[in-house]
Amino acid sequence: LLPKAVRDERIHVDIRYLPIEEVGGDYCQVLFSDPTTCYISVCDVTGHGIGPGLLATRVSSEVRYHIARRRGPHEIVRILNEFICDHFEETGLFLTFVIARIDLESRIVTWSGAGHPSPILIRRDARVVEQLESIHPLIGVMTDGFDERAELTTRLEPGDRLIFYTDGITETANIRDRMLGVDGLGRICAEAMSVDLFAMADFVLQMVTGFQHGPVTDDKTVIDCIDADLLTS
Repeated sequence: LLPKAVRDERIHVDIRYLPIEEVGGDYCQVLFSDPTTCYISVCDVTGHGIGPGLLATRVSSEVRYHIARRRGPHEIVRILNEFICDHFEETGLFLTFVIARIDLESRIVTWSGAGHPSPILIRRDARVVEQLESIHPLIGVMTDGFDERAELTTRLEPGDRLIFYTDGITETANIRDRMLGVDGLGRICAEAMSVDLFAMADFVLQMVTGFQHGPVTDDKTVIDCIDADLLTS
């Protein structure tokens, strides 16, 4: 179910997934609804093993269906919450989720998130690190609360990179039991702007491993992308 790296003329995308068991609750997708529209989504089901893995598979199928119909990110988040509440309430499983739609012509990113760690936007000069906040509660916790705020948008500039991830990255703790956090990951990603995009995820994971003290306790997923259309400009 994991997507392959994308080397499109307008966008490059790379993915790394490190489960702590053979089957994990993280999932991600990179899909084109048409030649100029790319959707990136990341999900993290609570828990580990077969149960969360099966639910992640079902979520993947549901999200693909709505992307194929070109629904907006906010609408997909709302529909997914209704779907989980209606059909999986008795499992006791919840999930964080974020989805972004990238218009490859205007370079406008439209996103909506539900309890998921904020994607990180690193501007080309690596001096500005922006967080794309998640504005809704976890998927499956409550049936309402998903219509209060509209989608959020930002514009990619030439050479910017956008990083999606799961909390297995930011909740990594060091020898002082201090978590890396979103700010710590942002600093690592800014430093990684000096390497090729398709080496960036490995660089980030290597730095996170160097920060970590003790055993791995959660799945780790990293997606990074860049506007490839301007790499040579």
